[in-house]
Amino acid sequence: MRAMIVVVGVAVSSVGACAPVETAPPSTFTEVYEAFFPAETRGQCNQCHANPPNDISNGLLSMGTDPDTAYQALVGVTSTSSRCGGGVLVVAGDPEASLLFTKTAAEPDCGGRMPLGGTALTDVEREMIHSWIAAGAEQN
Repeated sequence: MRAMIVVVGVAVSSVGACAPVETAPPSTFTEVYEAFFPAETRGQCNQCHANPPNDISNGLLSMGTDPDTAYQALVGVTSTSSRCGGGVLVVAGDPEASLLFTKTAAEPDCGGRMPLGGTALTDVEREMIHSWIAAGAEQN
């Protein structure tokens, strides 16, 4: 019986050692922007955040209508809204501290779930944002 236990232990170890762990590469900012911002796509973010800053409709966050302006408006910027003021929109490397990610949760810590009044993001869509921020929120 001892031999059998040793053999099983070796077999399990061998299988575990040989099984590759595959993970998807993190999303890029270009992918995130193209999925959520342009009017040509679903544009869920664009519907509110391409407009001038307004505390009621977009939490004082205007991201313009191009990727460069959107990136500059998000990364390392502190919210000044009445509901989420003081929170950072995107904290490079820390999705859980980034309003862009946490506001897409079913029950965010502050304000309403984004997109406000729209269809909730899917787990796959939330993971896209999460992976980009976790990987450093680069402008790529």
